[in-house]
Amino acid sequence: MSEQDTYFQQEILNKPLQKHGLLEELNLPPKAIKFIRNNRRNIIIGLLCCVLAIVGWSSLSYYLARQNDRAAALLSEAVGQGVPGQRKVLLQKVLDEYGRTGSAKWAKVEMGHLAFDAQQYDEAIKVYRDVLDDLAKSSPIFPLVQLNLAQAYENKNALTEALAAYQRLSEIKGFAGESYLAMGRIYELQKAVPQAKEMYGKVLAEEGVSPAVKENVQAKLDRL
Repeated sequence: MSEQDTYFQQEILNKPLQKHGLLEELNLPPKAIKFIRNNRRNIIIGLLCCVLAIVGWSSLSYYLARQNDRAAALLSEAVGQGVPGQRKVLLQKVLDEYGRTGSAKWAKVEMGHLAFDAQQYDEAIKVYRDVLDDLAKSSPIFPLVQLNLAQAYENKNALTEALAAYQRLSEIKGFAGESYLAMGRIYELQKAVPQAKEMYGKVLAEEGVSPAVKENVQAKLDRL
């Protein structure tokens, strides 16, 4: 054996073995491998936090979905009750147990309808106003509750408040014709003929009002 071969063998034996693992098998850059190994603990903690966050979010979504399903089922059962007393009990249960769900808003509106049907107009007005306070004007049920509020005022004979409620309703697209018709009716009851004629004229100008309604309104105008 030559002296050169002996030198190389000694060099290999004396040289420390390089660490070779999964990171090297993945052909990662040496700097990346060094960074991962130096920060292994923090990386593991970060990964665990991500996993826990994903699992927690999934569990929360599942829980909320179950709550929504149960609230909807209970609301359906309540609305299907023919006896007002039993309906009210179930609606209150929706509010108490599932107050953060969309079904709870509908349950509250239904409570207002119960009061309205019982001619408890003050209670109905309070409920409708509370619902409106919690609704964005862009909500699809906002104009419906606003209409219920206006009708409750009108049935209570609080005509000034009813006019104001109908006026707000008239500003919502698709509800102007109905609002003007109601306002014309109220002005007519108050013997305010010029204002009644003005409102009936607006009804006739609305494109969304049916021909039959316009015919009746025209007849009213002819009589005034």
